[in-house]
Amino acid sequence: MKRKKIHQEPKKAMLIVTSTEAEALYFSQMRKDCRYTNLTVRWAEHADSLESLISIAAKLRTAGKFDSVWALYGFDAFEATLDQLRSALETARIKKIGLAWNNPGLPLWYLLHIQTPRLPITDNKVIENSLRGHLPKFSSGSEYLLNEGSSLHLKLFPLKAQAVVNAGTYNSLVERRNGGLQATNMVKLLNEITSYCGLADVSHNQKLIGLKK
Repeated sequence: MKRKKIHQEPKKAMLIVTSTEAEALYFSQMRKDCRYTNLTVRWAEHADSLESLISIAAKLRTAGKFDSVWALYGFDAFEATLDQLRSALETARIKKIGLAWNNPGLPLWYLLHIQTPRLPITDNKVIENSLRGHLPKFSSGSEYLLNEGSSLHLKLFPLKAQAVVNAGTYNSLVERRNGGLQATNMVKLLNEITSYCGLADVSHNQKLIGLKK
């Protein structure tokens, strides 16, 4: 009896274009840790504004024939304002680009894995100081992710569900001051990654490296 061939549809391709090298390194860690083979991460090194980041993402979307493309940035990368974000959201929609952000930067998302800030934070230095209590030698730059923080995503991965809850709580606090805009919409991006790339497979990592207590 011949075995029936199982035909699986090829996974759709997803691209994340980042405003900083650190963001690209972190999502590259995610790609490797979770075995997201259909996820591509690019750093828009020459982007100097939110508008140019979206433009670069749109060009890569066409050139690479990606099914889903997101632009990711931190407010500190381009000194973006809330009004610029509102305008950029419409531009991104027209160009069919998802837009994800962190205010002031990606370290906020790291912190939300561990705790919920009681007050809105707009200074990365405050976040860095809080994270050093759990991640010795932490810094928000790319150098950290290339050295001491080379397994940062793996350390934070077990706390992902808590980060989602903390992000919701923190956004509720910040939205009242920001005219309805969230401090981070990383959850929306992560849901899209799951939709396109599937559930994370970290079984090849024999053990997760815990955070400092």
